[in-house]
Amino acid sequence: MSTARFIVDRIENGLAVCEVGGALVDIPLTKISAGVREGDILYEDGALYTVAEQETAERRTAILKRFEHLKARHK
Repeated sequence: MSTARFIVDRIENGLAVCEVGGALVDIPLTKISAGVREGDILYEDGALYTVAEQETAERRTAILKRFEHLKARHK
């Protein structure tokens, strides 16, 4: 499995547009495990990419906490 971490920015025209190392790369959805969504973290596993479910969930939780903290500061 590759150590490069791909973060799905958006999905369009059958491609997952991903951020990796400050650059954007297009990955065909046919090369990604089913159910990929924006914000998912992917790792290359041979010819396919798999969603890192645990890491994605942790990232979403951290983002939500930051958002809630910012909302609380502006009340």
